[in-house]
Amino acid sequence: MSCSKLVDSSLAPFVDFHVHSTFSPDAEDTVEAMCEAAVQAGLNAICFTDHVDFEPRDASHGYLRFDAYRKALEEAAAKWQGVLEVRMGIEADYQVWYTNELREFLSGRNLDFVLGSVHWVESLSATGEVFDRYGLEESCRRYLQNVLGLARSGLYDSLAHLDFIKRYAFERYGKAPLEAFADEIEAILKALIDNGTALEINTSGLRRPVHETLPGVETLRLYRRLGGELVTFGSDAHRVQHAGFAIPYAVDLARSIGFRYVTVFRGRKPVFISLE
Repeated sequence: MSCSKLVDSSLAPFVDFHVHSTFSPDAEDTVEAMCEAAVQAGLNAICFTDHVDFEPRDASHGYLRFDAYRKALEEAAAKWQGVLEVRMGIEADYQVWYTNELREFLSGRNLDFVLGSVHWVESLSATGEVFDRYGLEESCRRYLQNVLGLARSGLYDSLAHLDFIKRYAFERYGKAPLEAFADEIEAILKALIDNGTALEINTSGLRRPVHETLPGVETLRLYRRLGGELVTFGSDAHRVQHAGFAIPYAVDLARSIGFRYVTVFRGRKPVFISLE
C-alpha cells in the first residue's frame, strides 16, 4: 500500500457498500429504515447503491428520482453523523450499447460510488431469459464476456457480484460450470487491476441456495495472487433484515485470503480501512 493512498484509521471494517432502498423498484424499505437496520447490524458505514438501468425492459429504467434520492441521503447523513457514515452511490448495469447513456448520467453528478453490474445479456435477463435462449454453458460464456466489457470500460469504481449468473443457474441446473471459464475470469480480474477498479465481495449468495459469496473463494484467491488489492463489501440488501448481512464473514474471508484493507469510496476516491 503506497503512502499516497488514504487510510482511514477511524473506522472499523464493518461497512456495506451495496444497499438498496425504495428508490429502487425491487426494494422494500426506506433510506431511514435501512440506516436504522445498519446501525442495529453494527455497521460503521453504508453506501446506498440504488439502481440505474438503461435497458428499457428493466423495471429500474427511468425509475430513480435522483434529486429526491440525493436529498434523502443528505438528510440521513446529517442525522446519523458520528454514528453511521452514509454515502451516496448507484448500481449501474452494463451493456456495451448504453455506455454513452451512462457517461451522460454520471456527468456533473457528485456521487461517492459507482458500482457496476451485469444483469442483462444481449437484452436478455441473466436471471432466466438467457438460459432459455442459450442453455447453461453458452449463457455463462456470454455473461462473462459482458462482465469483461464492464471491467475494461473504466466507468465504475467496483464490480458487483462478478459471477452473478451462478445464483440463477443454480435454481435450474445446480452448480454452474464456471471453472471451465478460468481464462475469461482471469481476464476480467486483470482488467480490474489494470483500471484500478475494485472487486466486490458480495454476500447475497450466502442467503440463497448457491450458498457462497459472489465471486467465490477461488476467484478471490486468484484476484489476490494476480496482485489485486481493492475489495469492497456488499450485502446487496433490498430489505432491512439483510442490511449488513454476513459482513463480518466477508471481513474474515478477505483477511484469510491476504487482503490488508477493505476499500470504501468518498467522492469516487478510494479510502482504505485496515483489516488487521
